Amino acid sequence: MKILVFSDSHGYPENACHVLRRIGGKMDMVFHLGDHDTDAIALQREFPCLPFHFVKGNNDYLPDTPLNKLVRAGGKTLLLCHGHKQQVHYNPNTIGYWAEEQGADVVLFGHTHIPFSDSNGRVMLFNPGSISLPRDGGPPTFGILTIENGRIEGAIMEYWGEKPFHRKVR
Repeated sequence: MKILVFSDSHGYPENACHVLRRIGGKMDMVFHLGDHDTDAIALQREFPCLPFHFVKGNNDYLPDTPLNKLVRAGGKTLLLCHGHKQQVHYNPNTIGYWAEEQGADVVLFGHTHIPFSDSNGRVMLFNPGSISLPRDGGPPTFGILTIENGRIEGAIMEYWGEKPFHRKVR
């Protein structure tokens, strides 16, 4: 199972749309982790064949968008959130403990606009960075989660427009 993960599009969904056009057909599911839920809705309308799951970020105000969402995929429990309520800027361990309490195998979050992946604890922590407004001086990024044979692997991918995508090594 392959899951495409976006975060922090902030009203600029063009990069995410381009990624979906190029590799969406190879994905089983799409996650958008907030800021802006309206971008996630627009992408979902443009790509109706893909199952979409999205959550509310700190800049989202639609009343029906959930703050958190548990999704079962490939035999694993994935916890989606934006991360602002878990104060991910200060300490990633906090979100890891919270996700463990929720029974998650992976917690996916955004908010920082900086990609991050850590699978050393009981819960994998995965932040795809920002598809539109990166803060680490690099290009926009997105994530691909692969779940096979009970194993989860997260890849941070760099978005370079028309050029091929590159896996970001961290």
